[in-house]
Amino acid sequence: MSVNYRKIAFDAYPPICAYCGFGIKGILQVSHLNHNRKDNSQKNLVILCPTCHKMYDGNLISRDALIVLRDNPRKINWSASMKDAGIKAAKRRKARAAGRKAAQTRLKNLQAKVVK
Repeated sequence: MSVNYRKIAFDAYPPICAYCGFGIKGILQVSHLNHNRKDNSQKNLVILCPTCHKMYDGNLISRDALIVLRDNPRKINWSASMKDAGIKAAKRRKARAAGRKAAQTRLKNLQAKVVK
């Protein structure tokens, strides 16, 4: 019987790379920490992006670092990159509303000319 170690890992851990934080689930891979593909226990699995998976397999990332990062997932703080998002969205809504109002005014003026 085949064990779906990918399902085990994604059920147990957040769907992001434990090392770099990359988060497109369809691209993420599951690595076996002890490099034994037959050991599909939850504690032996870690979710990694393809780049970090290659770096781990090449001994550029330590096993201990991955275990710590996997078991203590980081909280992403988007506030720095989103600081102006609300202001930009409000300006965009205001500009769109002004554009719609101008289009309605042009349409009314055009209809008024046609009626005359």
